[in-house]
Amino acid sequence: MSQVKILTDSTSDIPANLREELNIGVVPLKVHIDGESFLDGVTLHADEFYQKLKQAKELPTTSQPSPHAFCEAFREAAKQGAKQILSIHLSSLLSGTYQSAMLAKEMVAEEGIEVEVMDSKSVSYALGISVVAAARAAKEGKSLEECKAIAERYRKEQELFVLVDTLEFLQKGGRIGKASALVGSLLNIKPILSISDEGEVCPIDKVRGKNKAISRFFELMQKKIAPGTAVSAAMMHADYLEEGEKLFQRVEEMYDVKEKVITSIGPVVGTHAGPKTIAITLVPLHENG
Repeated sequence: MSQVKILTDSTSDIPANLREELNIGVVPLKVHIDGESFLDGVTLHADEFYQKLKQAKELPTTSQPSPHAFCEAFREAAKQGAKQILSIHLSSLLSGTYQSAMLAKEMVAEEGIEVEVMDSKSVSYALGISVVAAARAAKEGKSLEECKAIAERYRKEQELFVLVDTLEFLQKGGRIGKASALVGSLLNIKPILSISDEGEVCPIDKVRGKNKAISRFFELMQKKIAPGTAVSAAMMHADYLEEGEKLFQRVEEMYDVKEKVITSIGPVVGTHAGPKTIAITLVPLHENG
C-alpha cells in the first residue's frame, strides 16, 4: 500500500467507489433526529436522511467526531502499514472536527504515529475534490508534502457555486455566516452562495425566481473560470438529482471537463444546506494535473 494514508470526514461526500478505489479513510460525524443519533454515511445515508427530514418534528442537529474516534482511525491506518497520515477536514469555521483531529494528532504522536491535519476551509465535495486529488497522488507514491501541496492547490484554485432553495436550514443550524445579510429578503429570492477563502458561508448574489437564479449562477461561473477551460468538476445535490444533472450538463457544454463526479449531499451537510440545494465546484487543470 501507499506510504501515505489519506483520511477525511464524512462531510466530504466522496462517492463510495472513489473511497474504495483510492483507499480513503473516513471518520463520520453524527446526525441527531428526533432523539435518535446516526453516524453520517454509515448508519444513515443520504436517501434515507431526506425522507426522515420530511417527517422530522424538529430540525436535526449535528456533532463532530470525538478525538478518540480520530485516534482509532489514525491507529488503524498505522496498523495497515501507513508511515504517514494526511487528514483533511471541513472548514474549522463550520465545525469543531478539525480541532478534534488536531487533538488526536497530539495524542497519537506519543505512539510514533505521524499525522498532518489540514483545514480545507470548505465542505461537501468542495472538500472531497481536494481529498481525492491527494489520494491519487498518494497512490502514485508521492510524499506527504507532495500530497498536501496538491490538496492545497485544489483548495485554493477551485470555485464553488451553491444554489439553495431556502436559507432556513443554514440559519437554524447556525452555519449561515455572511449570508445572514440575505435573511428576510423578499419571497422567491434565490440566494447564490459560496465559501469564503477563510472557510465561511458567504453570499455571491441573490436573484428573484429560479430561472433567473440559474442564469445568474452560470454567468458568475463564467466570470470566475473562462469557458473552454480544462477542469475537474463535480455536482452535489440534496435530494435533487434530476435538476442537478440538468445544470451539470450545461457545465459540460461550457467547459472541457476532464474529471467529473456527481454525488449526494450527505446527512450532516444536508442538515444545514436543506433539500433542493445544488452545488457545483470546478478546479482548473494544468498540463501536469
